[in-house]
Amino acid sequence: MYGGGRGGGNGHDGYGADHGADAGPEPEGEGRKSRKGLIIGASSVLVLALIGGGIGWYVWQLPEPEEATAAFASSWEAQDYEALAETTMGDDAAQILGGIDAGLGVDAIDVNVGEPSVDGGEGSASYEVTVSLTNADDWGWEGELPLLREDGEWWIDFSPEVAYPGLGEGQVLARTAVWGERGHILAADGTRLDGPDSSGSLQMLAGSLGEADEDDVERLGPAYSVGDTIGVDGLQRTYEEHLAGEAATTIVMADAEEAQAEGSVEATEDNTVATLDGSDGEDITTSIDMDVQNTAANAIIDADDPAGLVAMRPSTGEVLAAVNVPGGFNRAFEGQYPPGSAFKIVSYSALLDNGMSTDETMDCPEEYELGGWPFRNANEAEYGSQSVTEAFATSCNTALVAELGDRLNGEQLQASAEQFGMNQPLDVGVTSHEPVFPAVDSATMLGSQGIGQGQILTSPLHMATLPSAIADGSWRHPVLVNEPEVEDLPEPRPIANAEAIRPMMRAVITDGTAEDIDFEGEVFGKTGTAEYGTAEDADDDDELPSHAWMVGYKGDVAFALVVDGGGGGSSVAGPLAADFTNGLP
Repeated sequence: MYGGGRGGGNGHDGYGADHGADAGPEPEGEGRKSRKGLIIGASSVLVLALIGGGIGWYVWQLPEPEEATAAFASSWEAQDYEALAETTMGDDAAQILGGIDAGLGVDAIDVNVGEPSVDGGEGSASYEVTVSLTNADDWGWEGELPLLREDGEWWIDFSPEVAYPGLGEGQVLARTAVWGERGHILAADGTRLDGPDSSGSLQMLAGSLGEADEDDVERLGPAYSVGDTIGVDGLQRTYEEHLAGEAATTIVMADAEEAQAEGSVEATEDNTVATLDGSDGEDITTSIDMDVQNTAANAIIDADDPAGLVAMRPSTGEVLAAVNVPGGFNRAFEGQYPPGSAFKIVSYSALLDNGMSTDETMDCPEEYELGGWPFRNANEAEYGSQSVTEAFATSCNTALVAELGDRLNGEQLQASAEQFGMNQPLDVGVTSHEPVFPAVDSATMLGSQGIGQGQILTSPLHMATLPSAIADGSWRHPVLVNEPEVEDLPEPRPIANAEAIRPMMRAVITDGTAEDIDFEGEVFGKTGTAEYGTAEDADDDDELPSHAWMVGYKGDVAFALVVDGGGGGSSVAGPLAADFTNGLP
């Protein structure tokens, strides 16, 4: 029993109201609905007929009032007001109940109708309704459904009084709200990320607050008014309902035109129907590890060009750090870059999945032509005969392109890319770039995208998932928010040859492109230099500008680092990556 909601009311609501019990004589004339068709019920009338001089008995089934009340209740619960109106006569039920739904911000409805009581062609049935409101507590009331029979069918004789006891013509139910204390956005250890002392990179994840405008109110529902404080971006926006909590709500009965014109109605003693208690918002706890975050920030703070670094935990997919230098753009999540040779983790995984063995040898000439396009190595290098591990460690383009042309088609390479999370959104609660691996339509494109060029675009957030997948043995969707727990995450995808690729990534550090970088401890990695631009952007030696990449892992921390326009992966991104891994706790 609701008794007018928590905190009282003005006597119009609450269970026990007696409305519509005496519906009057059966209606006639204009304004009444015509018969909709015979409804089959349980009761019957026996009819005697003469057929060919004989006597026959026929059963004529008459509709029961329970059918009308059950159809009304089920349509109301489904919030299908047009279907509900088909069970009624009288006033426009769809408009009246739809207006109450919109005015209160109803998420769900539960309706229980009692056994109808009828006398001839009239009757009534009591009902109890509970509505779940957006950003507010549940609320409910009791009422009566007046029943009339016309043309052998039962109808709900609808009026505003039926929708809510005491509701008059041209009136609606609306609500006003007072918000409690808003929740905060926290790091894993409880450090606030939404405070003024938080770094710019973390504030971009947390998001900002602002005042609601008319579009926001339409999006968020009637609990909000223009000028209310809301999250406008980042986690503040995504988790608005969780952070805002439930508003202390006053439900009022108001003139529909006045409520529509003013946008909100002031609650007074005379128009208040019920008051509902609110609750403060709850905190959001992210996966950010402040020790790892600070280590990442210190590692790239002095980068000569814009840089972004993302770190994640391979065993869980949790994002441990996201750093951008300088601030103002979240390139760690939103940056769009070709990955260069850092993508070779995917290409070698595809080759191993399709029959290549790590015991084989590969030939690394200075140049190899595929599809009429000459592919070359960095610095015009050639290494001759190499093991698979050596070719990966030295990042030989020509050896890889030759193997791709001999062993794979575009669909197989794309399937491997998608196994590592490409061509799908990375939904972490803040804006992020969807990594794109376009369909391969030529041999040249196969070779180009196999070495991380072509039309591939990705971000540090996505690229951190590649070494993470090799370290863990499964590709995991990144997770930024731990509490509340994220639902419907994709299942981890096993990487069949992760174990074979680990020593190849280790060889990059010990004997490959990163061997001259001062990495401490057991680090696994892959450097990358990703060219971009057109011939007009090339320098005097016809070299295109490039982004510098390094990805890798140490223990249960994987990372991806990009320096925007920085140049070579081993010469620019590598030393910054070493500063990061060497500083890990």
